Amino acid sequence: MVVSCLLLAACSGKSGKPVLPLPTGHFEGPVTIQGTELRAALDLREVAPGRLQAELSFPAVPGMEVPLNEVHYAEPQLQFEQQGGFPGHVTVNAIREGDFLRGAFLLDSLRAEFVWVRRGPAEPRQYQEQAVRLIAGSQRQVATLYLPEDTVSRHPVMVVLPDSATTAGGPARAAWLARKGVASLLLAPAASKIEPTDSSARQWVEAAFATLRTTPRIDTARVALWVRGTAAAQIIKTIARQRPAAVILEAIPLASAAEAQPYKALTRQRIPALGLYAGADPAVDARQSARRLRNAIGYGRGNAVQVYPRANAYFLLPGSTNTAGLWSWPHFAPGYVQDVEQWLQQQLIK
Repeated sequence: MVVSCLLLAACSGKSGKPVLPLPTGHFEGPVTIQGTELRAALDLREVAPGRLQAELSFPAVPGMEVPLNEVHYAEPQLQFEQQGGFPGHVTVNAIREGDFLRGAFLLDSLRAEFVWVRRGPAEPRQYQEQAVRLIAGSQRQVATLYLPEDTVSRHPVMVVLPDSATTAGGPARAAWLARKGVASLLLAPAASKIEPTDSSARQWVEAAFATLRTTPRIDTARVALWVRGTAAAQIIKTIARQRPAAVILEAIPLASAAEAQPYKALTRQRIPALGLYAGADPAVDARQSARRLRNAIGYGRGNAVQVYPRANAYFLLPGSTNTAGLWSWPHFAPGYVQDVEQWLQQQLIK
């Protein structure tokens, strides 16, 4: 799950000093917080004169790439910031010293000093981003299509609809899908709580499906949906109209068996469905909602409902200190990444 960002480079022409090339390349080095080390990798690419593309990841941990939502470069200072998602609120302030980046890594309230060394050119980016204009009634939005950079002529695609509580994780999720070979169209987040009369989420999904089915390099027979929260209640009412190839239902609150009834349409339409619940997500009663969704969609081929105890809304187990005083880095709930990847392979990529 990687999000690229554009950086503005300050020019030193007025001072008479020579303008140094931007600090492009693949940088690596450890970050140690309270005695626990995790190796980090930073890829910086110049995508236009004075503009950098940045991606930060942790190679030892699958699926753990940090989106960099705010990035700035003014020689010799490099600054990143991202709020929410994995692994939390991250701020990086670094000074370039030749082939080294030296600075401070802040994770929420925790601080670590680091030195990262350039190991060569940046790793090639595995996807491209394209702006996609959508129209739903009198409303308009610009969604982002993440398209894999490979030799495949037509890709399956996932329409990703987060809610306002998990907006920060949307770009990283869309990028992760693209790196797995699934194009993804990231929509603007739906409200965390949607009124029964609010049909905007359904309209945006319908607009997205209609647009993707005329988009080059998209396999129109494999258009899927990943939706979080209360927006699903509206979308499920007209699911037969979109006929998605597969559906991921994340943190769908179901307070009663009656609320779960509409999801039986997925089984009737033979649409594979994966339900995902995080045990420590305050937005939903994970155990009871998962039980009701499981009863509604059944155990047919391609259907599954997973609950990840203690995981937060991003399916992360937050960092913590154990009884020995050693700190544990945040990490995805055991099985979460593997469960989603396996389901995608079986139901969408195949």
